[in-house]
Amino acid sequence: MKWNSGRLWLRISVYGATTLLALFVIIQALIFWNFDEASIRTTLAASLRDTQRQVVVEGKISPTLFPSPGLSIHQLTISEPGSSLPFARVEQLDVYLSWLPLLTGNREIKALELHGVSASIIRAADGRLSVMDLFQRHAPGNVSMKLDSLLVREGTLVYSDRVTGNDQKLDTISLDADDLRSSANLSAAAILSNGKRPIRLAISTPLTIQDDQVSLEKVDAVALSELPGLGESKFAATGQYKLNFATLQTSGKDLSFSFSSERPSSQLELKVPELNASFNEITMPSAHLGGKLSYAHSQYQLDAGLDNLKFTEGGLAADKVKGDFNWQAGDTRLNFKLDAPLALMGMKQLRLQPLNMTATLTTPLLPRGKLFSSMQGALDGDLDEPRLNLRVAGKLDGSDLSVTVSQFGLMKPRHEATLSVGKLDLNRYLPESKGDPVAIFQDSKPIPLDWLDYFDLTGKIAIGELAMGRFRMNNLSASVRVNPRELELDQMSADIYQGRLQGDILLARRDTPHLEVKQTLKDMNIRPLLVDLFNFGRLDGKGNGQVDISADGKSFLDLRNTLTGTVETSLNKGALSGIDLVAALKNLPAELKEWNSQAQADQKTTFSTLSAGFRLDKGVARSQNMQLASQLVNVKGSGKVDLTQNIVDYTMDVQANPQEFSRLKGVNVPLKITGPLNAPVYALDFNAMVKGKKTEGEKQQALKQELKKQITTILP
Repeated sequence: MKWNSGRLWLRISVYGATTLLALFVIIQALIFWNFDEASIRTTLAASLRDTQRQVVVEGKISPTLFPSPGLSIHQLTISEPGSSLPFARVEQLDVYLSWLPLLTGNREIKALELHGVSASIIRAADGRLSVMDLFQRHAPGNVSMKLDSLLVREGTLVYSDRVTGNDQKLDTISLDADDLRSSANLSAAAILSNGKRPIRLAISTPLTIQDDQVSLEKVDAVALSELPGLGESKFAATGQYKLNFATLQTSGKDLSFSFSSERPSSQLELKVPELNASFNEITMPSAHLGGKLSYAHSQYQLDAGLDNLKFTEGGLAADKVKGDFNWQAGDTRLNFKLDAPLALMGMKQLRLQPLNMTATLTTPLLPRGKLFSSMQGALDGDLDEPRLNLRVAGKLDGSDLSVTVSQFGLMKPRHEATLSVGKLDLNRYLPESKGDPVAIFQDSKPIPLDWLDYFDLTGKIAIGELAMGRFRMNNLSASVRVNPRELELDQMSADIYQGRLQGDILLARRDTPHLEVKQTLKDMNIRPLLVDLFNFGRLDGKGNGQVDISADGKSFLDLRNTLTGTVETSLNKGALSGIDLVAALKNLPAELKEWNSQAQADQKTTFSTLSAGFRLDKGVARSQNMQLASQLVNVKGSGKVDLTQNIVDYTMDVQANPQEFSRLKGVNVPLKITGPLNAPVYALDFNAMVKGKKTEGEKQQALKQELKKQITTILP
């Protein structure tokens, strides 16, 4: 025989293939010959008898030949223990057996395929799961299970927690597991729905099965969902896990749990070196939490460590949370250092108490330094709403500080707050001025309003002492409303310059900022107020006032130059500095030549009452009803005070009291006050003396006659 003959190899191949095919047909025929559907139904019905569960097949059972011998079972139902209520239902269950054991009369299941499977798991009030009996060892029968592959399609799992009252549902479950007897690979996907937005889940990992322990060497799990205000959001988990089905215990190491969103861009990651878990609790000796969030013009950063983290059915708790939280917008940065135990009850009720916190504000708005405070208190809230409440007290740059803040919402949050500060001296942080601080309405630096972009706040504020420039207030209190469009101080009151102030202030943020002030002043010491606001110190006294003004501008100087509205004042027991009208009247003949002179700082005219009403228009105050009364003189006046040019142009008619100056009876002295506000010139009003005269000669003659008349009247 020629072994290299092509015909010989052809015959061997044909005969061998025919023999194998005949053997395959014979084996399949034997399988069909020995197939007993009734016996299989009986075997299935008794398979879970020791757990008191019923197994019922409502559909047909048929043998399969390819790719392996086995069974195809339709409409299989498994009941709850000791009940006819269904626990699980499978529309089609395909069972594949191993070849060699089958030839020796043993039935060894090597693969399972489940289509249209649905199941429900219940956690009872005592914490036990309704499926725990299925993880117990069962008496061996004539069927053994050594799975090499598992496939699930279109599965549904419902989980009901009688302890918390929560229900969860997994839809469209798919699972593939191959090479389970050696180095296996597992991949699964599902959709989680809990009455809110669906969450798409996926997991893949290599795994090893040894007796009752499953090792997941490299878990990569992902959850995706559309969350309100966050857009497409992603939760991911990686690490190594070991699951023991005998003890129902889980351990893990080098774990990472992360969350990210696109709108706004955010990242949050929890790193856990070691984890131990059971159905009752999860413990982590330590963990590190870090995150970033970019929203609008702001960036948020979190970097914190957690000690002895524990998760139970009651929630999440840690012995200590210690770390930094930073908020940054442009060049402005707010840093919080936190140190407190953590409790998250029911995974929604948050509490940090006792809370130790320090806050440091660094901003170009305070170019001379940082604003620093240390506080103690508590933080709590409800993450479902969401709402956070902060209550702390401590020190702000050495001054007493008390703060309560409630935040509603995480994206575009709204705040309600109360703030109480013992003393706040803004001059410590504002740009350093050369020499003495300027009066407020002489300051030409732009008023910064960009910080309004980050607030939607209502609340109350109380400041024991407030200083800005030379301006001072004490016992300030007000209702506050702050948002990107406006800042409002409502029902404002303060002790100011030994008097009391009450009213409202509104600063509207427009292309050109708009200011509205409505205030009532009582028992005010007017001179230091005017000096600190306008650098005007020629008027002294204590009295009342009504202010209803508005202005537009980007600086206090611009606001001053656009002041419009009304101001009503009434002063008692005061003085007009720069001129002594009484002395001038007593020595009128000698003093006439000196009346055309600048105001003298050591001279003043005292009065019992002074009242005036001013109408402002673009920084110019006009008055027609000024009246000054004293024991010796009475004065009526009208004119204007131009704040934009810092000048005064005022006419006064001075009359001596005839009971005190009998020789001056009938003498009126027209007085003109002109020039800079802080250095005016007092002069006789010659224009008033020649009023009605047309020619220069007539004016000169009238002036001579008026002066002669008044001089001869008062001469002895």
